[in-house]
Amino acid sequence: MTRTIRPAKWLVTGTALAGAVLPGSASAAGFDTPILYSARHQAMGGTAIASVSDPSAGFHNPAGLQGVKGLAFIGDFSMILGKVRATPDADFSGNLESKTVVAPFFLLGGAYRVHDWVTLGIAAFPVASGGAEYRYSAGSQPWIDKTEIIFFETTPMLSLNIPKDRLLPGKLSFGAGYRFSYVTFDREKGPPDNPVFLNLKLKGTNFSGVRFGVQYQPIEALKLGLVFRNKVVVGTEADSVTVGVTQATDASLDFVLPAKLGFGARFDWRRLGLATDVEWALQSQNTRSPLRGMLQTPDGAMPQAVPNVFDWQNGVTLRYGVEYRVGAEEEFPLRIGYIYDTKVTNPTYPSAFGTPPAATHTATAGVGYRRPTWQVNAAFTRRMGSSQVEATDNLSCAFCGYPGKYQITMTGFYVDASVDLPI
Repeated sequence: MTRTIRPAKWLVTGTALAGAVLPGSASAAGFDTPILYSARHQAMGGTAIASVSDPSAGFHNPAGLQGVKGLAFIGDFSMILGKVRATPDADFSGNLESKTVVAPFFLLGGAYRVHDWVTLGIAAFPVASGGAEYRYSAGSQPWIDKTEIIFFETTPMLSLNIPKDRLLPGKLSFGAGYRFSYVTFDREKGPPDNPVFLNLKLKGTNFSGVRFGVQYQPIEALKLGLVFRNKVVVGTEADSVTVGVTQATDASLDFVLPAKLGFGARFDWRRLGLATDVEWALQSQNTRSPLRGMLQTPDGAMPQAVPNVFDWQNGVTLRYGVEYRVGAEEEFPLRIGYIYDTKVTNPTYPSAFGTPPAATHTATAGVGYRRPTWQVNAAFTRRMGSSQVEATDNLSCAFCGYPGKYQITMTGFYVDASVDLPI
């Protein structure tokens, strides 16, 4: 069977499909992910806002640099395997399960306590990502339907460490990080060896991101934290893309990583630690953004701008963690946790490449080994969620997903290692 697509519809197709991307990392869905960094924190449900004390503070809460004693480094490797089920194409695909997505992530960070009052640091990591790949037949012809998006972030940061009992009883710190964002977006649809129906490769940067945080420890057993990041809009571009069997030039598409506010608390008593984080993500900032470009037609180049539909709602992520330390020096922490994400994505405009329009649940567990100046940790996570989509608005979003079962399953494996040398 051969598809015939009118030129005006080619860009509609590219736009709607370009927006059908997953938060392979999704904090309360969206483009974030609740199961990223680091092993020591993911094992406890990702709780870290109040208790992070190493250079991964660049991701969790920059005020956590107050915990650095001298010169510190951390490296984390996170391997996430995921599958989604959806109906990506009403004509050919039916309700399908994607191929297994293999997504390696990393976090690298360093920090130095330059003064009792000041710690400086820098960290780099993918902050959000997503995608999926389907293989099916368009009539008798093999067909690939694939999306991949990655948000990278590099963040220099500092914390102002108030001496104990100076302003308030206990320990207090304020932190700030500057966020440099880089996004790559790839979209392919068509025969696997020549995806001429859609072939988009866009990338872009943003230099306007910030992250602010506070940590306060009123007594030895209790830690509190607060963190906020601003909304970042990354405009991606490509000189040339293929839409339908025709070239379009000067293509552009904006992606939004929304503002997010988080609060955390941790309580330690003897060998036991309990922690919780609450995050509120303004995912409603993802509304509709146009894919723009100059479509090459027999009559010449024609400017096109077609809405890309999200219409998400704000989301809440609840995190819970438990740690029990064994060994003569409490050097072996055993950890478990749980994460709950509320529904964010819109069932009227479902994505075949992302979190379904449903709440998701994640179970976590891990172990560690700690010495005075270094530690290593490992963790495991399992995230799941599903829903049944009964009706979609494909007039407004021609190539959003179609009715059927929508499901996500993600499994994460994590290891990290760090040193903190008191020099």
